[in-house]
Amino acid sequence: MSGKMIPQRLLFLLTGITLVLILTMGAILAFGAILAAMGDETGSRVLRWIAAGIGIVLAVDLTCLVLGLAVHALEKSDQPPDEP
Repeated sequence: MSGKMIPQRLLFLLTGITLVLILTMGAILAFGAILAAMGDETGSRVLRWIAAGIGIVLAVDLTCLVLGLAVHALEKSDQPPDEP
């Protein structure tokens, strides 16, 4: 087998997406809390639903990342590692 089953670029991409989703969800929840403190319950409720949707995407992304890392770690390399 010449290539890895899980490319390292994919793991980097999933890690980057995880960081972006966490920061985005935190910012949306913070803005929702500000709106709730200002008395805009409708806006706050909408932002909580948007954050919930991002949370679902984050859960799927984290599941893919953990499974990808597991396959990457268990993969047996028949070739010596590439040296730069």
